[in-house]
Amino acid sequence: MATLQKIRSQAVLLLIVVGVALFAFIIGDFLTSGSTIMRQSQENIAEINGSPLNYKEYDARILEMEEVYKMQTGQNNLQSDIMHQIRESVFETIVRERLLDDQAQDLGVSVTAKELYDMVNGQNVHYMVQQMPFFQNPETGRFDRSMMMNFLRTIQQEDFSMYSAEAQEQIKQMKNYWLFWENNLKYVRLDEKMVNMVTKAVGANSLDAKDEFEASRRSVDFEYASKSYASVPDSSFKVSLKELSRRYEEQKERFKQEPYRSAAYVVVDILPSQEDNDAIKARIDKIATDFSTEENVATTVNSESDLPYVDCYIANNQFSGSLKDFVQQAAVGEVKGPYFEDNAWIMLRMMGKINRSDSVKARQIFISNAGDRKAAERLADSLLNVLRRGGDFVALAGQYSQDRTASDGGEMGWFREIDAYSGIGPEFAEACFTAYKNQFLTVNSKFGWHVVQIQDKTKAVAKSKVAQLYLAVTPSSKTYSAEYNKLSKLMAGNSKAEDFILAAREAGYQVSNAAVVKSTDNSIGNVPEMRQAVRYVFNNKLGDVSTVLENSNNQFVVVAVTGIYDNKYLSLDQVRDELSREIINEKKAASIIASLQVDDNTVLSDLAKSHSMQTDTVRLVNFSMRRITGLGEEPALLAAVMNAAKGELSQPVAGKNAVYVFRVLSQVEPEIEFDVVAEKRNQDMNNNYRLTYQAYQALRDAAKVEDNRIRFY
Repeated sequence: MATLQKIRSQAVLLLIVVGVALFAFIIGDFLTSGSTIMRQSQENIAEINGSPLNYKEYDARILEMEEVYKMQTGQNNLQSDIMHQIRESVFETIVRERLLDDQAQDLGVSVTAKELYDMVNGQNVHYMVQQMPFFQNPETGRFDRSMMMNFLRTIQQEDFSMYSAEAQEQIKQMKNYWLFWENNLKYVRLDEKMVNMVTKAVGANSLDAKDEFEASRRSVDFEYASKSYASVPDSSFKVSLKELSRRYEEQKERFKQEPYRSAAYVVVDILPSQEDNDAIKARIDKIATDFSTEENVATTVNSESDLPYVDCYIANNQFSGSLKDFVQQAAVGEVKGPYFEDNAWIMLRMMGKINRSDSVKARQIFISNAGDRKAAERLADSLLNVLRRGGDFVALAGQYSQDRTASDGGEMGWFREIDAYSGIGPEFAEACFTAYKNQFLTVNSKFGWHVVQIQDKTKAVAKSKVAQLYLAVTPSSKTYSAEYNKLSKLMAGNSKAEDFILAAREAGYQVSNAAVVKSTDNSIGNVPEMRQAVRYVFNNKLGDVSTVLENSNNQFVVVAVTGIYDNKYLSLDQVRDELSREIINEKKAASIIASLQVDDNTVLSDLAKSHSMQTDTVRLVNFSMRRITGLGEEPALLAAVMNAAKGELSQPVAGKNAVYVFRVLSQVEPEIEFDVVAEKRNQDMNNNYRLTYQAYQALRDAAKVEDNRIRFY
């Protein structure tokens, strides 16, 4: 009973304890959930019309575009600037797709599977498909439907077990390549539909056609006298703050801007020291004897040189610089060097000279040795025997060849010896260039067996095989450390922008300024491949100074944030000079016009002489022109000239750069029959591109696109 009473007396305390526990449980669950929400939010790199773009989706699309670029260019290592272009292209593509999807959904527009099929295999295959390199016939250079269908049949198979692992990987890459373009085709067609809706809704009418016809048909010659605004002193005119403010508010939309930053930066080129040069010279001297005398020179070159040994003959006319002089003059076995050139120590050794074809044309049946190597060799020998007895090469290639040339009868086209060496290997190159025309042969390379026919050969030229020992003089780690420590020491006591800039100048460094740095830039000022510096100035505060940054051009960079401009519009102070100039020119125009008394008795030459005006004549001006010869863009003058009567002296016209008085000398109106249908068609064609661009730009401007990629990339 006492215990129960004790519990009752502590009831309030228990309720509080239980309440706190429940609250802790609930808030803990909420926070856990919230952390997931926060993680999702942190993973979103952009928002497009309220729809988030997750960095994983963005990264996947970048990787996809990388692979497509590599396949189309043959490059495997992409430079920083190319990767930056890919990132920007992918982002704009995603934005465009999202905006098109939203509009299509609102309008009930879609692209059906049948439409996509017709774009690929219909009567009129879409130009994007026709331009794909996989579908180009190497002989004609034109689209080949049969090659396309063979490509599609190959990638759409469900069982790839009959292919080698390497071939399966290639097929997978080709399938991804096709899926990329298939998605692009969908949006190209969707874009075409949306464009058609816009252009059909904004077609030229008969009145527009008539006006355009008259404007382009009629041309005039005129003489003029001009008084430029530059000839009148600015000091006679004042612009008040009230005038500037009113003009700024009236024309504020002119001054929209993207958020940007300003930065000051120091660049240090990391150059090899004399000690670095001496070390490389000592190294090449040490191995010079082995390079000059060793029978298997490839071992020395491949283990010591920065460039690998090229074990094939190259046409003498393909060499340049000191190499060209060497191959023209050196005898077999002769050695040159060591000598210093283009920041490298070099030795050359002539390994052989020969006269033989510069290029050959060949076709092949390729048999992979990824599986049973003996079986591959037996098949190659069997095919060689069949061909020597008159077998059909094209048919055999189509049936047995295991590479992309199979669908084209094994055609490899023309290639040089260095191309064969680099692409397939030294055995293949040597075999092809020592064979005679129309010879059949088999060659075993690292990829497999090649049954080859040499179809044609160019005439023999002088060729050389050169061993090159190439040791570039580059900054050592010691040199890097010295420059890094020097910069770091400078920064240690100068962590604010103003202090750092002053200290850097006193230390002899050149301080440069990047007045406008945008979040999409890949460089700071004139320093390329500095995305990390761009990210720094956008993700840090005014006055902050970065650590020592480095790019792939052997440069150290330190950047300081000197300005942050996140306003939607340029400020009045930023456009003060521009607006002041406009207002002063308007006041000058009014003053000049007031001083010019023009009536029926005025003679243009006399007016020009008395008011120190420039005179000239312009011929064949019509209303469709944007610029007047010798005067540039002067729309007010152009409009006045085209509407003036012949022979009458005009009243003064205020232009962009001067005040003009003119007289029309002649008017030419060729007798051309007005064809309303043709004129409307021409107008529509001329307007279509402008409408297409402006329609999407209006859609893009209206959309709420919040780009936060600078936090991630």
